Amino acid sequence: MNTELNASRGFIPNLCDVSAVFMLVLMVELLSVLLAMAPSEQSGFWQRLALISFFAQWLGLVNASLLCVLKNWLNKQRVLVCALLSYALMLLITVLFSALVVYASQLIGISSRANEQAIIYFILRNLAIGGIIYGVVLRYFYVQYQWRSNLQAQSHAQVQALKARIRPHFLFNSMNTIASLVHIDANKAEKAVEDLSDLFRASLQEDTIHTLQDELNLIESYIDIEYLRLDQRLSVQWQLDEAAMDIEVPSLCLQPLVENAIYHGLEPLEEGGKIKISAQLENNQLCLSVTNPVTGHGAMSRHKGNHMAQENIRTRLTLMYGNEAEFIIKAEPNLYTVSIGIPLKI
Repeated sequence: MNTELNASRGFIPNLCDVSAVFMLVLMVELLSVLLAMAPSEQSGFWQRLALISFFAQWLGLVNASLLCVLKNWLNKQRVLVCALLSYALMLLITVLFSALVVYASQLIGISSRANEQAIIYFILRNLAIGGIIYGVVLRYFYVQYQWRSNLQAQSHAQVQALKARIRPHFLFNSMNTIASLVHIDANKAEKAVEDLSDLFRASLQEDTIHTLQDELNLIESYIDIEYLRLDQRLSVQWQLDEAAMDIEVPSLCLQPLVENAIYHGLEPLEEGGKIKISAQLENNQLCLSVTNPVTGHGAMSRHKGNHMAQENIRTRLTLMYGNEAEFIIKAEPNLYTVSIGIPLKI
C-alpha cells in the first residue's frame, strides 16, 4: 500500500516511540534479573543485580538511540545489509561500552585494577552475551518486517475491493438522477452525463490515495449532478482549511459520505436543507466531517442504508492508519454527522 511504504515501516522499527522504549527497559530489566540469578563468585544478589542492571540498561538505551537516529538511513538499504550493519554496530557499541565501564570503575575506585586477561574476558563475555541477544532481536525484527509486508499486500487488495463495492452504488444513484432528467431537460441530462464521465474518470484511478483537493473535486462534480435534480432544495456549506488541501487522504473517503448525506438525509425532507462539509487541521490530525439534516422521526431507519459505505470507509482507514485513525458517527434529533480523523505524518 503506497501510503505505508516509508522508512517507519522498514526492517528497523520505530525505537524512538515511548512505548517501545518502555518495553525495552522492561525486557532489559528482566534479562538483568536472570543474569543476576546465575551462579557467580561474587556475593550478594542485589549488588550483582544493581551492577548488571545499570550496565545493561545504559547499553540497551544507547543501542536503541543509535538505531533510532540511523533508522531512516538503515531502512533504505537491503534487508540483509541493514541487518548486518545493525548487528555490527551494536557489537561495536558493546565493546566500547564494556571498555568504558572497566576504565570508569578503576578510575573512581569501584574495583581494583584487574589484569589484562580479566579485562579481555569481561569484554568477550559481554560481546558473546550481546551477540546472542542481538541476533534474537534482529530475528524478531525480521519476522515483524515480513508480517508487515504481507499485511500491506493484503490491505492493498482489500482497499481495492472496498472501493469497487462503493462505485456501483454511486453509479446506480447517479444514473437514476440522469434518468429523471432525460424527459424534463435534455440539456441538463447531457451536462449530467459529462459530469458523471469526468467523475468516473477520476474515481477509477488505481491510486489508493490522493490529495484532499482531489477528493473535494470529486465531491464538487457529484454535487453538480445532484444540483440538477434537487435545485433549490440542496445547499452546501464549505468550511475548508487551505493549508490542508495538499494532504494525502484515502481516495473516496468523503464522496460516499456526501452521497449518503443527500440520499438518506436531505432528500426525504420536503424543504431540503444544507449539507456542511468541513476539513480542518487540529491536534496533529486532519479532521474531516459531513453534516446533514435528518427527519426527526424515523431518522435512524433511513440511515441504516448508509452502513455499507460507512463500514467500507471505516475498514479502509483502519487498514491504512491502524488505531490512529478515527471514524465517529454522531446522530442527533435533527442532524447527522460523520467525522473522520486522519493522523498527519511528521
